[in-house]
Amino acid sequence: MPEKHHHRASLKQSNKSFKSKHSTKSALKDAAKGRTHRPSSSSSSHKTGKTNANLSASQHKLNRRNHAKQMQDKKRHALDATAQLFLGPDRAQRIVAVVPMSEDVDPLAIVELLATTINVEVHGQDGYRTLDVVKFHNQALRFLLLPVASEASSLFPILDGCSAADFVILGLSSSIEVNEQGETMLRCLTATGVASVLGVTPDLPKESQLMTSTTRTSLTSFLNHFFPTIEKVADLSSPSEATTIVRGLCEKVPKGVKWREARPRILAESVQFEKGSSGLNGDAEMGGIEADEDVGTLVVEGTVRGARLDANRLVHLQGFGDFQVEKILAAPSTRRSRKSNAGDSMDLSGAGPSELSVPQDDDADSLISTNVPDDEELGLAEQTWPTEEELASAPAAIHSTSSRVGESDMLPPAQKGTTPRLRKVPKGTSAYQAAWIIEESDEEDEGAMQDDDDEIGEEQEIIDMNEPEGQDEDEGNLDFVDNSELDDTASQSVAPYADLSPEQEEAQLAQYLANRTQERASQNKDDMDFPDEMDTPLHIAARERFARYRGLKSFRTSKWDPYEELPVEYSRCFMFEDFKRIAKKMEMKAQLDGVEAGTRVILRIKNVPRAVFESYSALRPFVVYGLLKHEHKYSVMHFTVQRNTEYLKPVRSKDSLVLQLGPRRFVINPIFSAHTLSNGGKGTNNVHKFERFLRHGIDSHIATAYLPITFGNVPALLLRAPSQTSPGSDELSSNTHLIGTGSLLSADPTRITAKRIILTGHPFKVHKKTATIRYLFFNRTDVEYFKPIQLRTKGGRTGYIREPLGTHGYFKAGFDGPIDQMDQICLTLYKRCYPKWTTQYYKAIE
Repeated sequence: MPEKHHHRASLKQSNKSFKSKHSTKSALKDAAKGRTHRPSSSSSSHKTGKTNANLSASQHKLNRRNHAKQMQDKKRHALDATAQLFLGPDRAQRIVAVVPMSEDVDPLAIVELLATTINVEVHGQDGYRTLDVVKFHNQALRFLLLPVASEASSLFPILDGCSAADFVILGLSSSIEVNEQGETMLRCLTATGVASVLGVTPDLPKESQLMTSTTRTSLTSFLNHFFPTIEKVADLSSPSEATTIVRGLCEKVPKGVKWREARPRILAESVQFEKGSSGLNGDAEMGGIEADEDVGTLVVEGTVRGARLDANRLVHLQGFGDFQVEKILAAPSTRRSRKSNAGDSMDLSGAGPSELSVPQDDDADSLISTNVPDDEELGLAEQTWPTEEELASAPAAIHSTSSRVGESDMLPPAQKGTTPRLRKVPKGTSAYQAAWIIEESDEEDEGAMQDDDDEIGEEQEIIDMNEPEGQDEDEGNLDFVDNSELDDTASQSVAPYADLSPEQEEAQLAQYLANRTQERASQNKDDMDFPDEMDTPLHIAARERFARYRGLKSFRTSKWDPYEELPVEYSRCFMFEDFKRIAKKMEMKAQLDGVEAGTRVILRIKNVPRAVFESYSALRPFVVYGLLKHEHKYSVMHFTVQRNTEYLKPVRSKDSLVLQLGPRRFVINPIFSAHTLSNGGKGTNNVHKFERFLRHGIDSHIATAYLPITFGNVPALLLRAPSQTSPGSDELSSNTHLIGTGSLLSADPTRITAKRIILTGHPFKVHKKTATIRYLFFNRTDVEYFKPIQLRTKGGRTGYIREPLGTHGYFKAGFDGPIDQMDQICLTLYKRCYPKWTTQYYKAIE
């Protein structure tokens, strides 16, 4: 009888038995009794370890639930604290910024449509309107009527208004698209962070249901690209949708912006100026205020938002700088009690407003923004240059000497050939024309890809005391004379000067800008194709040309002293031992001291120039920001920059740009460097590669500039303002361009930005691992000077100079492996570079 077929035993399913016994969730929870157990690293037995593992895993789940509940409660408390501003008899107004995105959208018409829907009256004038909405919790809405976003001059007023608003309404047109300037404004809003954003349109087409739906979908898709939380664009012509908008403005709790809530702010309801005696102005050294201007007290009335407002801290006025607070007074409430009559709302006691906060002498911030270095720190203790007192007394000493001695006793004139030569100009050049001659050192700083070192410029500025006059008259095609030989008649032009016509001037300016744009584009392309490469100069020895450079065995790990040969500007900067710890401490202190948020106050700011009051316009928002302690002092600030993909023109280091860092705007000349992610952005040795251009396609760069200290994770906007004469502008454009966005990284003067240059040579003869190199140097002394520095090839080989050959810069080098005849020999040098010192706040051109 044949045997039956059986499957293999391995295919039989065997279910694992349940052996947890009393290890259910409820049993473990009861056994723990609220205790938290840390996971055991070792156990006495396998059974004990398994029990601890089961207990810790379950307890970890409870810990996660407990942590999630705590975070939920924390957010709920923060939400309740924000909502508390709009509750009670003295509740604050809800600020709503209305931004028209195109010319055919009227912000006032949007407010009137909302008011008509709920049957309330519109109050106010100029740039704001108010609505008292009794229907929805008796809330008061204050609308800021901002300018059209398509205009170039509207960007900064819109940013100021939206930063102070609780809600932002974007008014879109169904027929006119948002232009380039409007999209730039939206990108700036998303980068800085704003409160709750709503999209509305007053004129959806009514021809057909399909066109209405298609237009609404298109507008919603456009706004979702910038603000993904917007569900749909509301149609204000529909009463139900308009009512929903008003209900949301009255009932919804505004979304907070962390950097904004860390500082106090006041949106001015009224601004007055009281003339006072001249004194120390606010930020006189920031370039916006002159010391002899008429100053007084600026009186600002409004409601405190964000953190507490302390009279000991400085306040910032946009475009004019930081100022001290005289005192903070209580302002009368704008809401009337139901039981009081109209005439009872005035204070008839004659006592006046009460003081809420006054500065204390031991805690008040001063207006000193830079450190005053000692002469020993600057290395000037041994200098022999005359002091200011000696220079001031020099004319009197000369006059007294000339009165005692005769003309024959005076010093004889200097012999010919021994007079200092300060500058050479062509023959026939007048004094006026000589003033326009650009020195080579200036061209070097403005030149595109020329190395911006100071060695050549310094050598050209040295006074030659031994070179006789006229020695170089036969060199070149031009005859040179000294400025000292020019007489009064030399400044008179032989031919009358004729002005060009406006058309010719415009054509020449356009041609100049076109040539400059083409030149910068060519330099940008060369730097992309051959990064950091440059030719060894022929007219000057390499050891002199690159005297300030050094070689590094490893750019990533080699040590570099951060306090070595620092410029004078570094002695004026402040430095913190632990920047993040101080920032956290200052932010916590701002939440404890001062006038509570939601309080209506009268802020008196002292020593304010009259120009601040004259620049005030009721059509534009006027916002006063309070600063944290130490935020007026200067340091070396670093912030990340992500290049805007829509702006295609090259951006060089040290270009003049506009930086909006939190509530303040500056004109800076930053330098760019690579962003190192390890070790908190410092890397191994805190040395980072200098970038000549701000590149596309890279995650982010680091921009460095001398700036007042700013605490917290503050957003940064890098912009190119409309200016025809700015050094960084290559086009006649009235638009403000967004260069990049980012956030504050740190304030660290020890961060080293190293500029790299690569000198290249050619293998003349190759024998296995040994090669004869030429064109890297052009004299024997340079070969000996750079002998200790490591060589590398583009093929990946490394080596060193063995010995020089001849007198024309040839040398023999050995490598760690065979090299190819077509390979290229590179010698890498580094030099630390610094940003330009700029102290100027940006004033928007209206």
